[in-house]
Order: sequence, then structure tokens, then C-alpha cells
Amino acid sequence: MFNRSYIQLHKGHPHYMTDSKALSLQKKTTLSIEEEKLLIIAHNLSNPTKLKIYSLLTRVKSMPVTDISLILNLSQSAVSHALADLRNLGLVESYRCGQLICYSLKRGKQKNKFLSFFDNFN
Repeated sequence: MFNRSYIQLHKGHPHYMTDSKALSLQKKTTLSIEEEKLLIIAHNLSNPTKLKIYSLLTRVKSMPVTDISLILNLSQSAVSHALADLRNLGLVESYRCGQLICYSLKRGKQKNKFLSFFDNFN
């Protein structure tokens, strides 16, 4: 249980809470595995470069790295690095189109939660 010896003096106050209620709240606020994954994605999308790339890819079917670099006015190296991180998270996928490497959003249940967020801005 919790070490909350101070709480006994507060019985009857609006903020008084039993240990069982505190334990119940603790269990309810523990993140699920899916919520942990979404938190990791959200943390990565807090990076302006990754967020801009992700947002851009919500507006097109696919796009080569060179065009992403041009549109966002970023170096190809910076874009490639950010895309590698987004690919490792499972947010984007890549394929070769001749000499170009093209990227698109990877559609999935978890990723659609983020897509629905961006739909409000399109």
C-alpha cells in the first residue's frame, strides 16, 4: 500500500482519498502498450522536420526524397535521416522508383489516429 500517514488527519475533507481509491486510480492511469507506442510516435512527431515530412506525406500518395527536400527547403541528408526514423517507427514506407527512393505513409490502425488528426488541416 501507499505510505500516506498524513492523510488520516484529512478524513472528511474533499480531497480525502482511501488507499484503495488511490490504487484504483493508479491502475486506470497506467498506459497500455498501444498508448505507449502512440506516445513514442507523438514524441518523434514533436520534431519539426519529422512533423513537416509526415504532414506533407498526408497530402500526397507518395513522393521522392528529392522533392520532399525541395518543398520543405531542407537538405536531402536531413530529410533522409528523418525519413529513416519515421520508417523505423512504422509510419512511412519506401520503394524504389527507377533511381529515386519514394516514400508514402504506411496505413494502419495505429497510424490512422494520426491521419485523422491531420485531416482537420487539409
